[in-house]
Amino acid sequence: MQYYEYDWERTKDGAVRLLGVYGQTEEAKVPESVSGLPVMELAPYCFAPDGHLPVHYETTAFVYDGERELWQEKAEAGHSKERGCMRLCGSHIKRLTLPDTVESIGNLAFYNCTALEKIELGSRMEQLGSDVFMNCRSLHALVLRCGIGEKSGARKILAQLSGDVTVTFLAADGEKTVVFYPEYTEHYDEIAPAHIFGRSIEGEGFRARQCFRDGVADLTQYDTIFKKACAEESADTLRKIVCTRLEHPAGMTETAKSRYLEYLSAHGTEICVWLTRQKSIQTIARFCENGWLPRKAVEESAAEAARGGWAEGAALLLHLKKQYFKASAQERYTFDDF
Repeated sequence: MQYYEYDWERTKDGAVRLLGVYGQTEEAKVPESVSGLPVMELAPYCFAPDGHLPVHYETTAFVYDGERELWQEKAEAGHSKERGCMRLCGSHIKRLTLPDTVESIGNLAFYNCTALEKIELGSRMEQLGSDVFMNCRSLHALVLRCGIGEKSGARKILAQLSGDVTVTFLAADGEKTVVFYPEYTEHYDEIAPAHIFGRSIEGEGFRARQCFRDGVADLTQYDTIFKKACAEESADTLRKIVCTRLEHPAGMTETAKSRYLEYLSAHGTEICVWLTRQKSIQTIARFCENGWLPRKAVEESAAEAARGGWAEGAALLLHLKKQYFKASAQERYTFDDF
């Protein structure tokens, strides 16, 4: 059971504009309604450490039962310090879950949330203010409770995040699609003597963020960036793109699939070792099942797991080797060997 308190004000439309959140951990959760009114907005500077409250506002307390995902509104509020709560903002918030009712996020809502790593929200977010994620350098995960083929605010959010971002789409039927949007950088060069500035963008992450159509992610278009990415992006970025797309192939054409498999074939061992370091055994197993990894890749990965002291991983990899690859001549024994 988690105790939360929320500072809020009523909007002209009879909804709730959230002003601040207090909690006992660095994970903030927000209910769909407060005092019977839907939570539809995050105010400017809502989670910023230097945000200011208006003269008139209300405070409401809730208890959240995580096992049953139930909210219980409490009659008394204003006891956050007595319950060991802190204002969840700045470096004191790592994860945030917003309800499906949220449609608007105000300017600089997460300003200086340097520890924020992950945000989960619904698909109804339509209005996003300016500089919402300024200095959110740790924010690399976005979860949207909608299918990959549904309209969402993903593009608007990604437009304000230039670092690596992994977006997970969770459909109502349980289907999950993950898309990796790599980092990009941009800078302006002065063109003298006219004092005109030219915009320079580096990284395929910018083009990847344009792969939306009417607010819906267009993964067929996304796959077209890979050819150029191979010439410009780091090996780590390419590994993430390849593994994520092959594991979540929504919208993938046969041409795109062959391009990803060609890269996987050329770098199978290093990718398998990298997956082992990430402890992504399920991905390795899926690739083995499809015949996409060579025997050597699994062997070296098992050795890497052993060197790293991950005995369970080494055992699982050896099991995959036995399951998907025939024993070599050196591993076959006869009575003449004894």
